[in-house]
Amino acid sequence: MGGSNRRRQQRSSAPHTTGSDQVPGPKPAWRETFDSWGGFPVFGALLAAVIMVVALVYVNRPGSSAGTAAFQPVSRGQVNGRVAGNPDAPVKIIEFADFQCPYCKQFEMGTGRQLVEEFVSKGTVSIQFVSFAFIGEESKKAAEAAECAADQGHFWDYHDLLYLRQGTENSGVFSSANLKKFAGELKRSFPNLDTAKFDKCLDSGEKRAVVEQQVKMAGDAGVKSTPSFLVNGAALSGVQPIETFRQLIAAAQAGAKP
Repeated sequence: MGGSNRRRQQRSSAPHTTGSDQVPGPKPAWRETFDSWGGFPVFGALLAAVIMVVALVYVNRPGSSAGTAAFQPVSRGQVNGRVAGNPDAPVKIIEFADFQCPYCKQFEMGTGRQLVEEFVSKGTVSIQFVSFAFIGEESKKAAEAAECAADQGHFWDYHDLLYLRQGTENSGVFSSANLKKFAGELKRSFPNLDTAKFDKCLDSGEKRAVVEQQVKMAGDAGVKSTPSFLVNGAALSGVQPIETFRQLIAAAQAGAKP
């Protein structure tokens, strides 16, 4: 209230004049320059153009849209939910990853495929995927969607498609609508996938508790980044070359022998 009073006092101290006898004072130098460049109309148009350009750059920033590469199913032999390979394999790898993590995608497209070809498909190694969904809400929704696909025996297929369609983190690529769209895309390769059942599962949120349990499992294991791994209990983190895994697998096999 005091500030309001001061403003009133300031106004009352100004000289009272009529419209006819007001004489405009000289413009300050900055205003003279501003007007010589076109004034408010020109600068307003420039500001609007800048805002439009920034908006277009944001919407079309690299990776903000899902990838468009064709999906090719990867055979992993025996699969059971989030476990790929022989469940009795002498070497068991637990992988902690986030579907929005670009390094996880790099691993899956490189070393991960080599592990499947060299070890998983031959029954030497099994891989259990654990969702450490920590990057954002879209990480959790993607993990939930993968669990819905797992109910129909397609966790790993959906897993591969999620990484193939990965975009910028929390940019809307893993929205519920897109996750359902991905299931429809998967159905073209696997006609037995019931997309209506998938959609109902995702909409219900019934898999959130399962995802939260996996996040807790990662925390209990001391995982702080993705991708991270346990190879028969031996910890490993980061995008490692296949040779590193070969050495750990060989050591694990030697340790598993009686």
